[in-house]
Amino acid sequence: MKKILLLTVILISNLSFGQNFPGNDVNLLLDKEIKVKEKDESLQKYGYDHFYKNDKMKKKYDCCESYNSKYAGLVGKVFKVLSAEPYKNIIGTEKYKLKIENAETGIIYFDYDPKYEHSFPFEVIGGLDLPDDFYCKKIETTTDKFDGKTTSRTGYSEGISFIKVTKDGSSKIYMSVNEIGSTINVGKKGLILLLENGKKIERPNADLDTKVNKGGRGYVYSAFIELTQAEIDLIIENKITDNRLYIYDGEIKNGQKLSEYLKCLNK
Repeated sequence: MKKILLLTVILISNLSFGQNFPGNDVNLLLDKEIKVKEKDESLQKYGYDHFYKNDKMKKKYDCCESYNSKYAGLVGKVFKVLSAEPYKNIIGTEKYKLKIENAETGIIYFDYDPKYEHSFPFEVIGGLDLPDDFYCKKIETTTDKFDGKTTSRTGYSEGISFIKVTKDGSSKIYMSVNEIGSTINVGKKGLILLLENGKKIERPNADLDTKVNKGGRGYVYSAFIELTQAEIDLIIENKITDNRLYIYDGEIKNGQKLSEYLKCLNK
């Protein structure tokens, strides 16, 4: 169960491997077709949030299932993105009004937040045409003013992030993996990553930290490991498809994103 909440080919111009969420590069969605994704059966009763009848963003489209748009009225529908207008909501959050069109619904609007991938309910048909530096420019780097150590961090994607620490000309790359477990187990060990080429990265002695899942049910199991260069090369060339912490498994749906992040850090 995966919680809500990095190619050996040289890229000459653009990437296009099914990435759906452009973050702040919202203009990448213009003129694209986007399809409303299905929800787990247990969540369908809540419908879809952030769809509105007009650009005033006051009245929900096809309301209401728990004050949201009805699930049956949107699931599977394909929209064309006509425009993306920046605006600030009443608390000053910078967002975008996506003007989208479907033959059945006509023109409606989606309240797009560039910070939260989990709130974007669409699949971009054909993927986004990403510029070469799309992932690299999302990595945050800080420098310690006392010892000159630099730390570069990727954002979390499906519970996984990477950290590169450089000091005195030497660098190390670390990986953080989080997974949800339904039961409490303390002092357990073990991390396994499955790769697209059928190979595994196994760390049976990886220590696991266990915390209560404040965002939902169960517990969060976490591993933090230093990657070898061989492991880095494997992940860059073969996307991660699944992870296991102790006995708790999770599927990685966008492993290519993780590979691209790691490629940036490995330069």
